[in-house]
Amino acid sequence: MRTLAKDAGRDLTVVENDELRRYELLAAGTTVGTLDFRLLGRRRVLGHTEIAADQRGRGLSTALIKAVLDDLVTTGVRVTNYCPAVERFLQGNPEYAVVLDPEHPPMPAGRRQHAPLQQFVHVQHSRLRELAARSQDPNLDGFERRRTTDQFAAVAAQHAAAVADVLLTAARTSSGDDAAVLLHNLRQFEQALRVLKGRAYGDARFLNLSAAETWQEAERLLTEHESTEARIVSGLERLHGADQANDMARTLAQRQWSSPTRPHPNSPHAGVAGRLARQLWRIADSTWDELEGRGLPTEPAEPANQHSAFSHYLFGTADDPDPTDQDPEKR
Repeated sequence: MRTLAKDAGRDLTVVENDELRRYELLAAGTTVGTLDFRLLGRRRVLGHTEIAADQRGRGLSTALIKAVLDDLVTTGVRVTNYCPAVERFLQGNPEYAVVLDPEHPPMPAGRRQHAPLQQFVHVQHSRLRELAARSQDPNLDGFERRRTTDQFAAVAAQHAAAVADVLLTAARTSSGDDAAVLLHNLRQFEQALRVLKGRAYGDARFLNLSAAETWQEAERLLTEHESTEARIVSGLERLHGADQANDMARTLAQRQWSSPTRPHPNSPHAGVAGRLARQLWRIADSTWDELEGRGLPTEPAEPANQHSAFSHYLFGTADDPDPTDQDPEKR
């Protein structure tokens, strides 16, 4: 791990994590921001900048991006950028444009705005981060903390199951190495969710672990999952094009909202056996949820923004009717 920059006044450090293929922003030693990348020879492809939900609004993404670009300029490394946050930084600081590789430009802005697969996984990652932050709020009482932890575990388990069903299968056709990394992460992540939920509800097997330890492991694996999933999604969109990626995003959304609500790390994850196992666990989990009166987060029936094309896509609702097509007598 190589240190790129330090800000002693704010106790910030930017490092390069070669193992996870990302730059990390540390605040007092804790990772609060990341910018993932891929290596293509001497060139780097910048993917996505993410700042922890409870740390946003402090200019941390700017600090992270500036440190990364300063290092790339100094070392003479050229980049292809796919990150909107980096693009905004470059627009405001044109002197850094020298870092861009003119022979390998990113996809046009118009196409980037229509990347529903990337948008969907980003929305889910943000949702999980928000639930994780809320679950660790020291101001919550014990009951509310258990409830929000249970919600995090349920949403994370559903997302992991859908990813195994859709993205793992697709990744095997494009990158066997990425698929193997994703499968290993999914099993570890689901095991961490089981421990987290068990610890919250007093499972004797996990009472020797502190809440901080269980959350640290869960968030470490979530971060690893986000990086791997983002890399796979980016590759799938380039490989299959916008139309197939759009279909894949819809399938991923549908599978997530009908997946098991509990982690099952020891069940099959891939192939026909994996799909059958998820169908059976969905029936079992739904039955237990009903018997326990378990309060799980639900997807809104209607999008919050009635005029957002992506919200229509995300929540599966129909487009807003055109007023000119309505029957005048019904207006």
